[in-house]
Amino acid sequence: MSREYLRLYREFDIEEVKEQLLILGDLSSDCGKCRAIGLDSQSERCPECGTVFKYVASRRIDMHPEERFRIVRRYLEKKPHMIFIDFHDYQKTMGQKKARDFFA
Repeated sequence: MSREYLRLYREFDIEEVKEQLLILGDLSSDCGKCRAIGLDSQSERCPECGTVFKYVASRRIDMHPEERFRIVRRYLEKKPHMIFIDFHDYQKTMGQKKARDFFA
């Protein structure tokens, strides 16, 4: 049986995601909670704030959409316990939350 990656939509608590998110860049990663930069993409926890990462998102996917599933597959082969989320969706949702909080 062939196993492939598909995008999946599921409801998440955005604050929980933010608190446990590792954001992958081209060369290094950063912590969604404390914004520490220069982390190893294979980090289990943030060296600055001690957050244990549960979620991961990649900036590279937006810049190179043709590599989307290859990036996800490569990462999850090494870290199958992580939940890979779409970085664009995360950014959009955080922006909407900030706007709501600002006008509340």
